[in-house]
Amino acid sequence: MTIDTSPVSPAHPLSAAPAIEWSPDDDQFTPATLDDDRQLTPERRLLCMIVRQLAEELLRATGLDHDQEPGRRAANHVRQVAMYVCHVAYSMPMGEVAQAFGRDRSTVGHACRMVEDRRDDRAYDTFVAIVERMASAVHLLAGRRI
Repeated sequence: MTIDTSPVSPAHPLSAAPAIEWSPDDDQFTPATLDDDRQLTPERRLLCMIVRQLAEELLRATGLDHDQEPGRRAANHVRQVAMYVCHVAYSMPMGEVAQAFGRDRSTVGHACRMVEDRRDDRAYDTFVAIVERMASAVHLLAGRRI
């Protein structure tokens, strides 16, 4: 798989991924107790949602999603990359990543294995590395509070 580096023609503009709506006061979010009795903070959850949005935007921009069918499968793929990056780039325990994404810890483990297996593909590896670097930059900007 190769990444098309040619400029985007005006006839085919890139569409932005839908924004994730979230606030710390969101009724759907309640801090969950993790396995080691720490609580997932709203800031850490927000950090994970930013990584998910970055992954989706980059996937669209690189054209790597052209072989994906739209909908559920593509959304699962973006979530897997985001879970992997949160675990690897932020050194977040899988249990904390699971809580942030509203999934089970075993789902995060599966996501990490799937992403690792696909990193043999050079274009995919480059994509994941870019998401990791951008996630690290976001974390630096957020400071030590998170």
